[in-house]
Amino acid sequence: MPDSSQGTSCPVADSITEFSRVSAGVSAPEDDALYRRIIGEWSPRRTLRLDGAGTHEYRQSTSAPLTAPTCPWALYLADSDHRYRLLAFDFDTAKHGPGAAKADADTLSSQLTELGAQHLRTTSGPTGGQHIWLRLTAGADPDSVRNMARALVGYYPTLDIAPLCNPATGVVRGPGSPHRSGGQSIAHQQGTALHRTLDDMRAGTTPEIVEWLLARHPHTPTATTRRTPIRIVNTADGPRLDRPRRGLSPRTKSLMNTTLMSGSDRSNVAYSILLGMARAGHTLKDAAAAASTAPGLARLREDREAGRSGTLAKQWDKALTTAATFAPVTDPMPTQVDAELDAIENCLHANAAEFARPGGPSDERILHALAHLARTARTRTLDIDCRRLAQLTGLDASTISRRLHALTAQEWLTPVRPGVGTQAATWTLNQPPARYPCTAATQVEHAPATPLLPHHAHDLWTPNPGLGAAYARIHLALLTGLSTIEELAQATGYAHRTVRTALAVFKAHNLLPTTRGTDQIRRGQLHTAAQRLGVAGHLASRALRHTTERTLWAWWSEEIAWRTRSGPKRGPRRQDIGSLPLPIQASPRATHGRFPTTGGRADYRRARAMVLAHHNGPSTLPIAC
Repeated sequence: MPDSSQGTSCPVADSITEFSRVSAGVSAPEDDALYRRIIGEWSPRRTLRLDGAGTHEYRQSTSAPLTAPTCPWALYLADSDHRYRLLAFDFDTAKHGPGAAKADADTLSSQLTELGAQHLRTTSGPTGGQHIWLRLTAGADPDSVRNMARALVGYYPTLDIAPLCNPATGVVRGPGSPHRSGGQSIAHQQGTALHRTLDDMRAGTTPEIVEWLLARHPHTPTATTRRTPIRIVNTADGPRLDRPRRGLSPRTKSLMNTTLMSGSDRSNVAYSILLGMARAGHTLKDAAAAASTAPGLARLREDREAGRSGTLAKQWDKALTTAATFAPVTDPMPTQVDAELDAIENCLHANAAEFARPGGPSDERILHALAHLARTARTRTLDIDCRRLAQLTGLDASTISRRLHALTAQEWLTPVRPGVGTQAATWTLNQPPARYPCTAATQVEHAPATPLLPHHAHDLWTPNPGLGAAYARIHLALLTGLSTIEELAQATGYAHRTVRTALAVFKAHNLLPTTRGTDQIRRGQLHTAAQRLGVAGHLASRALRHTTERTLWAWWSEEIAWRTRSGPKRGPRRQDIGSLPLPIQASPRATHGRFPTTGGRADYRRARAMVLAHHNGPSTLPIAC
């Protein structure tokens, strides 16, 4: 532990720090002044986390020095009692790009401003990530913060909620901290304006802000997420979930018995197997026995042979924690709905080549999304909102509408009730049509989402100038371990020439998988390629358009209802901040006033501009690099 009276030095970051101070135009004394104020007024603990090696792991803990560390440093968000004293909203650029991160941060900042919550915004580094900081007057309950974070991520896809879900070790780089890639975390305000904001934040924000944000972002907890996790018990055979032991699912058995090909993500497969065993009530001894022989657990055997014997126990603890949270809330045994959805998903994977036809890639994404939603809702009859389904699949809402009718003709779907006004249409997801033979499952098990959707719903796979849906399917097949042109063509249904061209494009954009690739590395590769092709932020812009369209329709419908209401009418009044004891989401008419008209006709252009201006929030300084 270094002496707290000395600045902590990180040699590998010396050049980074020098560059950050030059690029930001901030002198070292000003850095130290900001640092001392942040530590003195904000830090819930007397220690910091440091990233001296520049690996983004922050393993080194040290007493807070008097001068700013020269390597990346991060603040704990919760105190030693695991009560949150700081809220830090970290908007990441890895998946959707800097434009989407800034748009999400703008929207949340606007919400906080309306709630009267003083906050500080920073640009986290050269990649354009965004941080929003709030100080709380008292400690916030970690379960409440976790629920809020899970609700917000549905509205802000670039939000990294990990620090808000881990009160013990959750940290975020502080304002002014260097970035491992160069530059530093720079406040959107500087000089007098910055210190005025810090002065305003000194009083803090009531912890009720957690519930207020939750009220402004309504959500339905998924049926697979437990408010109270299943208890983990220690037995003579090692830790396990406190639930009856049962047999492994067909997916877990299939993964255990699958010999992995070169280039497969063996760590991901191993973790999926452990997760399936943990859900089934198995013990660490069972996992160790399986690791000795199961082909799918080759990664764990390699670690043991290399002297890393603790890997299995560490991964088992991680799988137990996840299973305790995401295990089914009701009957631990598979239900009839589970069996039916398993059959649908197994059929989709077994017949992936059938979706190489025109319109097939869109049909495949939609069916996977509907199966995921049905598993969450515990029913195959669903109210389907085309715009929200579009955001889940990465497709356009108009494409969703057309393909739903195409899937009806193919007997995958049955319409139950048409959509009326703001009410979505209702459809039933059917069992696989007879033309699709079904075999055993081969997909990797994940909690809580299947890997196809997050992979395909990326800017890179949008149509030209993006790489398109066909290349998305070929790339996903590569990630499953297939490597030869023959294997890829057979699995995806595309011609050898198409596969050969796709591989050349992947090589040119550094998208070919490697044995050492991780999910974070792959997300970075996809984002870099999307930036190079000029499509980064495309899906975020589409999501904003869908949100705007929903608001405009709700606003106009409310206006019509007000105009046709009998009796005396009072003019609409815009919502005044603080006029409600609990500042929940106001209606569009209360937020924007009367729907604008020109010459007695609805002026949709002006209405759209008003909605967009409200969505974007107050103007901020441009992103600093």
